[in-house]
Amino acid sequence: MKEKVKTYTLTKVDGKVIRNFTGEMYERDSEWRDDQKDYYIVGVNNWIINPDGLFLVQRRALTKKNNPGKWSSTNGLIQAKEENYETVQRETYEELGISINKDQIFLVEANHLAGSHLVVDIFVSLLDKDIDEKDIKKQDDEVDLISYVTLEQLLDLDISTTCSYIKDLAPKMYEIYSTNRY
Repeated sequence: MKEKVKTYTLTKVDGKVIRNFTGEMYERDSEWRDDQKDYYIVGVNNWIINPDGLFLVQRRALTKKNNPGKWSSTNGLIQAKEENYETVQRETYEELGISINKDQIFLVEANHLAGSHLVVDIFVSLLDKDIDEKDIKKQDDEVDLISYVTLEQLLDLDISTTCSYIKDLAPKMYEIYSTNRY
């Protein structure tokens, strides 16, 4: 059975984008109906930073439909009964075997991917302890490789198109790390 997610319309109020639940669900990877042309689904990107200020990045599995072999964050769609931070927790555990508490998760911003029906809530999660790469349990059908990288190295990676904002937002994520580290 395909994953079902909520659909939203977007409106601007005082320069801020507001999501309005349509009451309808979208079945993942199905075609959008003509009457849904102004509908959006919401996903999350979760960038993880360890106590040493290194970003934990993952290379998407080579079998993935979108952006195979590209470097990315943990990501996924917000399911019907989830809040965005719960999706961050679920996807991080599913893809990497890492449990993250709500107080370790910081919303950076929301970003509409131009030409798509996708709005992405961009998060940074701050690990309270270092996790060795060999102790990370990657989900093989999602993740090919993992690596800790510096901010400078992150900006040089072949990044997934769903994370094309990284050059603009990585410094902001690092600032969140710098002011909130444990």
